[in-house]
Amino acid sequence: MPRKAPTPCRHPGCPVVLEVSGYCDKHRAAMHRDYDRTRRHEPERAFYKSLAWQRTRAAFLRAHPLCCACEAKGLIVAARVVDHIQPIKSGGDRLDWRNLQALCIACHNRKTTSEWQSRRHTTP
Repeated sequence: MPRKAPTPCRHPGCPVVLEVSGYCDKHRAAMHRDYDRTRRHEPERAFYKSLAWQRTRAAFLRAHPLCCACEAKGLIVAARVVDHIQPIKSGGDRLDWRNLQALCIACHNRKTTSEWQSRRHTTP
């Protein structure tokens, strides 16, 4: 199967060429800092920066290095995100491995968008 052509980093003026679309490591980190500063509430930020979460996340990715959603489709894609199957806001356990799944960035973004849209369209 042919590979996708390399694409430049999405940050204006950055010369780095990537295998996948998005931002280079330097600009991805800056983008996440900006996102954290403007989008997350303090308790959520504190949890994701906690030593307990960092250790859980690292251990989970070592044990589950492939994206489970891509694997289900027969694809082999490295996982970059540890996702809560049942969102914490919906009562999901924060550190329980039974509530975690390893996803690639694309699958995580799809899942998060779907959850956000379903919450947005439900009546309170």
